[in-house]
Amino acid sequence: MTVVFEASVLAGRNIRRFLRSPQLLGDALAFPLILLVALYVMFQEVVGGAGDEPYIARLTPGIALFSVAYSCTGTAVGFYGDLRGGFQDRLRTLPIGRSAGLLGRITGDLVKFVLVTAVTVLVGCLLGFRFERGAVAAVGFLLVVVAFASIFLWLAVVTALSAGSQETASGLLNAPVTLLLLLSTTLVPAEAFPGFVQPVVRANPLSCAHGALMGLSSGGPVLVPVLQTLAWVVAATAVLAPLAVRLGRR
Repeated sequence: MTVVFEASVLAGRNIRRFLRSPQLLGDALAFPLILLVALYVMFQEVVGGAGDEPYIARLTPGIALFSVAYSCTGTAVGFYGDLRGGFQDRLRTLPIGRSAGLLGRITGDLVKFVLVTAVTVLVGCLLGFRFERGAVAAVGFLLVVVAFASIFLWLAVVTALSAGSQETASGLLNAPVTLLLLLSTTLVPAEAFPGFVQPVVRANPLSCAHGALMGLSSGGPVLVPVLQTLAWVVAATAVLAPLAVRLGRR
């Protein structure tokens, strides 16, 4: 319980820094909202007829997930700053658990991701997005987003521990996140891709989580995409968490 309390205090610090920084707020909120509106205006007529659901039913969950993945770049940069700026060294001189700093960073960023998701969904609702399957499914929607975020949080921590500069920490994540977006079902159905690319698109963790979110919001399969997403979470944690611990000790 002591470590939980210590982590919550440090998480509060991270949340306050986020809410008090216009630049961080703009990066986390403005970019996904601009992307959501721009893609909806540009592609709703072109892509909207490719499926039975309205295009906003596909786009809103996709942008919510992409926003979380994209925001993890800020996690990597912020954690790198804590490591190189001496904050983590100061924590080691205090009588607190060694894991409190990392847990506080992760917890604070998860709260940030929930806020970003809520704002993105709210704007999507103004454009026509609806939760057709009720309040319980809406809670499940948020839980899937949080589970998906854990993949990129571990990746951000590993990146921060291994990067040589803030620019490197940011650059190492931007390209993979953008590639995941382009090779996923968040913008168009898997059937719209060439046949040889479709297996990659369907196996994409962004596509798996997106399928779960669409099932929980507008209807469709839920169990299989949720299990696929959880499989990605377990695999990423099994690989990246020990690596993060090893790099942290170094």
